[in-house]
Amino acid sequence: MGSAVLLVVPLLLLAVLVAAAARVRPSPHDVAWLAGGSLVPADEETVVRRYLARHRTHRLVGGLLGVALAVVVGIRWYGTVRVGVGDLSPLADVLFLGVAGVVVGALVAESFRLPRVRGPVSASLAPREPLPGAPHVRVARGVATGAVAVTVLALALGSTGPVVACVLGVAVVGLAELTRARVVGRRRPVLTPRAERLDARLRAFAAGSVAHLELSTAVLTLTWVVSTAVTADAAWWGPVQVVAVLAGLVVSVVQLLAARPRPPRGWEPGWAPA
Repeated sequence: MGSAVLLVVPLLLLAVLVAAAARVRPSPHDVAWLAGGSLVPADEETVVRRYLARHRTHRLVGGLLGVALAVVVGIRWYGTVRVGVGDLSPLADVLFLGVAGVVVGALVAESFRLPRVRGPVSASLAPREPLPGAPHVRVARGVATGAVAVTVLALALGSTGPVVACVLGVAVVGLAELTRARVVGRRRPVLTPRAERLDARLRAFAAGSVAHLELSTAVLTLTWVVSTAVTADAAWWGPVQVVAVLAGLVVSVVQLLAARPRPPRGWEPGWAPA
């Protein structure tokens, strides 16, 4: 009974994430949030709708592919779908890969959104507005470094379990770094003031969203590394794993929700996007 419950918990959490991402069609409220007002010109509305729909579709597809990969790999190589740390924690490979798939889908969507600059490009001394998410990026780097340190320590103690988790997780964190660098450093073509304003809003959302995704991935990586590390002194390490897994799962899901392409609860036109 206990094992069944522990398997249902991550699946229910994943179902909530997938259900949230499944609402692909942006509403007028969503468009107003990202565009910055309730009166959105038709051409801007089209751009924002396509942007939001692309993000939501990529996140949904990425999450489903992650779940499918976890199930196939688990059954093919292990004969079952792993339900966590010695059947003690609710963190499952299916949940990790499902959330990681959502993250990768969002990063791919953002990368595809960045076009090559065409037409004249002008130099300007006007400073750019600082983009959100820098503190999250710094924390994500520290957490990813911690995951690498735990993996090295585990290897020194004879445990190779965290290696795959560390390599995959750090790779996704690196993808987030590259994506955000492209968002921050992208050259701006000559635009009308109205188009420049919309571009700035999309850039601000993208930078903040990718930063949240990077932190979510880094925390998931550290969590997965800890959950797969094995030590001879299981009497104290088991409880540490359970606490770390539960805390990491909560933090990563909170960051994932903060990065979603939807207005925050209670937002009304006239407020800037969070």
